[in-house]
Amino acid sequence: MPTWLAIISMLVVLGVVVALAFAAWRLLAKLKSLLASATRLNTELTPVLEELTRSTDELSRTAAQLQRRQAAAGSPDGT
Repeated sequence: MPTWLAIISMLVVLGVVVALAFAAWRLLAKLKSLLASATRLNTELTPVLEELTRSTDELSRTAAQLQRRQAAAGSPDGT
C-alpha cells in the first residue's frame, strides 16, 4: 500500500473515531440532562402524589361508611 493511501486511510479512520467520540459525548450530556429533569419532576410530583393518596384514603373511608349505612338500612331488623 502506498504511503499516501495509508495516510488518507488513517485520516478517515481518525475522523470516524472523532465523530463517534463526539456522538458519545453528546449522548452522555443528554442523559445527564434527562436525569436532572426526571429528578426535578420527581421532587415536584411527590407532594401532589401524597395529597392524592390522602384523598384516596379519605374517599375509601367515606365509601366504606356509605356501604355500611346502606347495608344497615337494607337489613330487616334495622341494625
